[in-house]
Amino acid sequence: MRTTWVQLVLVLVLVLVLGGENFYVGVSGSAGSQDAAVLRSLKDQWQHTPPSWDTSDDPCDSKWEGIICNDSRVTELKLSSMGLSGQLSGDIGSLTELRILDLSYNRGLTGPVSPLIGNLQNLTTLILGGCHFTGNIPNEIGNLKKLSYLALNSNYFTGNMPPSLGLLSNVTWLDVADNQLSGPLPVSTSTTPGLDMLLNARHFHFNKNKLSGNIPAKLFSSEMKLIHLILDGNELTGSIPTTLGLVKTLLVLRLDRNHLSGEVPSNLNSLTDIFELNLANNQLTGPIPNLTSDMTSLNHVDLSNNSFDKSEAPIWFSTIKSLTILVMEFGTLHGQVPQELFRLPDLREVRLKNNSFDSAPNIVDSINEQLQLVDLENNNITKIEITVGSRDTSSTLKLSDNPVCNRNQLAIEYCQNQHHLSSPYSTSEADCGTTTCPSGQMHGPQSCDCTYPYKGTLNFNAPCFRDLSNSSAFQSLEHRIREVFGLTPGSVSLQVLGFTKDDYLQVQLELFPSTGKYFNRSEILKFGYHLSYQTYQAPLACGAYYFIADPEPYPFPDRGGSSISTVEIVGIAVGCALLVVVVVVVVGVVAYAVRQKKRAERAIKQNKPFASWGSSTKDSGGAPQLKGARCFSYDELKSSTNNFSESNEIGSGGYGKVYKGVLPGQQIVAIKRAQQGSMQGGLDAKVADFGLSKLVAESSKRYVSTQVKGTPGYIDPEYYLTQQLSEKSDVYSFGVVMLELVTAKPPLEKGKYIVREVKIAMNPNDEHYGLSELMDPIIRYENNIISFRRFVNLALQCVEEQAKDRPMMSDVVKEIETMLQTEEVKTDTNSASSSATDYGTNNYAPHHPCIDIVPKEEKISDSFDYSGGYTLPTKVEPK
Repeated sequence: MRTTWVQLVLVLVLVLVLGGENFYVGVSGSAGSQDAAVLRSLKDQWQHTPPSWDTSDDPCDSKWEGIICNDSRVTELKLSSMGLSGQLSGDIGSLTELRILDLSYNRGLTGPVSPLIGNLQNLTTLILGGCHFTGNIPNEIGNLKKLSYLALNSNYFTGNMPPSLGLLSNVTWLDVADNQLSGPLPVSTSTTPGLDMLLNARHFHFNKNKLSGNIPAKLFSSEMKLIHLILDGNELTGSIPTTLGLVKTLLVLRLDRNHLSGEVPSNLNSLTDIFELNLANNQLTGPIPNLTSDMTSLNHVDLSNNSFDKSEAPIWFSTIKSLTILVMEFGTLHGQVPQELFRLPDLREVRLKNNSFDSAPNIVDSINEQLQLVDLENNNITKIEITVGSRDTSSTLKLSDNPVCNRNQLAIEYCQNQHHLSSPYSTSEADCGTTTCPSGQMHGPQSCDCTYPYKGTLNFNAPCFRDLSNSSAFQSLEHRIREVFGLTPGSVSLQVLGFTKDDYLQVQLELFPSTGKYFNRSEILKFGYHLSYQTYQAPLACGAYYFIADPEPYPFPDRGGSSISTVEIVGIAVGCALLVVVVVVVVGVVAYAVRQKKRAERAIKQNKPFASWGSSTKDSGGAPQLKGARCFSYDELKSSTNNFSESNEIGSGGYGKVYKGVLPGQQIVAIKRAQQGSMQGGLDAKVADFGLSKLVAESSKRYVSTQVKGTPGYIDPEYYLTQQLSEKSDVYSFGVVMLELVTAKPPLEKGKYIVREVKIAMNPNDEHYGLSELMDPIIRYENNIISFRRFVNLALQCVEEQAKDRPMMSDVVKEIETMLQTEEVKTDTNSASSSATDYGTNNYAPHHPCIDIVPKEEKISDSFDYSGGYTLPTKVEPK
């Protein structure tokens, strides 16, 4: 028996009569009553929760933003950067199936963290960084035995670091930096646990606190897997324990800005994989540490402001080939500055001011081209060799406050304190003239549209360069961010703020929406989680980092959360329910009428089968009138191509030449004209392609030939090697066509010539010179150089040698649509891709991409990886 519309309306009315809110229908996706009650309680306690939390009482069934459920239980609660305010009450402890809890970058979350958080026995990831929590770190966190990632950084936690953290045997990332923690580093005893038990930990980030006492020798062992030990900016005393030399996996060691004393252990040189060693601003004594050439990865050394024994420059100054930054300011060095130091191949900065050096060799001629700073200020240098006519190094070498400045006329130019560093890097922006944006909005890097960006600060604690104008390093950083977050070109902006007093490099990050003025909440949640969980990996040159989102919450257009009163909610719910009833009744009536009409039309059609054929009138018969491709006369084609002039010729092939044509409506088309005697057209081009096709079977044949037909210059280079076509083959051919369009030049064999010429012309060091020589004259004199660069860059990505490095065709379409929107051109709303508006729908696996240390010989590719072929390991750890 079929359900009628009347019966459906009756059911809805019964629901209203029975109380609505207390009437539940069991479905597989609904949350358990306990989890649902907990989240409703949190919603009542927090302000500015996502509006989707007000749509239903069931978090799982209604897909509340930031909530992931499995088998009716809440397993993930990720609300990064939502502008939440309130407290983390004990209710959270009832979500016993929770695996991930991320509340990062919500500055309005304050007060203590409830000890009941220790009830979350299944929790693997706990991220509370960048909030405003206070009080002690709960001892009960030690109950979370499955926890692998713990980030409590950048809050206001006080008191001691709880020894119970030592029970987190699976933790790989432990970050409590930038708080107000005090007391000693806890190690285990016969009755209490300690940090020495964390043998699987890779990261100890304890910097910027008030930790005191000695660094316990028991803290380290050869079984540990630490790669980052960051303790700078505390109040630690005593000597550096010799057991530290047992942790062979260390890459970054920062003990600077403490009160450490005594000698540096001699076995520290056994840390042969170490990348950064910073012991500056302590009270260390004894001989200068004996580093060796076996430390083949050592990049950055800072031993400044200690009380080491007076000595000449140690031998390792000139033998560690990997050094890029050497700092030993306010030290006890004397004698001659070693000339060999300045011949190290990767050296970028040497800062030795405030020592007692008395002479220097011919440094000017020894300085390699990449050296950006040699600071020997305030030494006792009385003799220095300077060759007349040497290349200009006046902005590199600093000699002020040395006796030689009063004796050697040739040295005077290096004594004037005129060291001018280049302006810090900032992403180039579109020229928007005098137009300004309303408060809170900004212009994007390649657009003058005013939008609301997602902002924050990247803090790098171990960059291997200090040149703040290093465009290659920061452009690599931009590219990596855009790639990981799935953003379009022109959506990422960086502004280098400089080094802080703590020697951290700060970079302002701004992400701009590709369409519209705002990001949606799902996109903001994704950004915050990637940055707090460190799934985004900065380029190796930038080193380790942490991110702090802008303290001002993101200005969602519907911001306000659940501030509506209960009475208002009930009133709205009742009104909406009544509206639903009315709509259902109306829809039922309309559906019945439509159904009856179709029955009548079918009856008419059976009696008059050709009624829908023929002329424009409904009732006339006759042959069918088809709507399809438009036919053009030869004269029309001749006129649109200026009599098939050579200036309109854009390519050629076995069939004939291709011309650019302009139709009367100003629509630009490509017109292919068969050459005399060509037989290819009759056999094949019934297939449209970009240089590749398969023969279409003739009607009299019963098979389809698999022979590939193509034009040299357009065919995928990998096809020549493998004889295998892929989905990236047409992408290559399309890329060559794109280059051909902007250069008005046909490609030569395999497209090599045109691709190589475009790459040379796109060299950023050549400004517009190479481009103006290369581009089509029609484009050259139009003011669209930004879009032209984006278009050519996209084309170059399409013609990468290997298919895996090319984008998908859907990504190409998406980027071209974005360019058109940037140029204020409406794209076809019926486009099959519609990709420009849904780029943020990619699913990201909640796994961390780094499981082991990257081998030294491994090369990090910056090429595109849009194919989705990259799979994450099942078990992941932060690096």
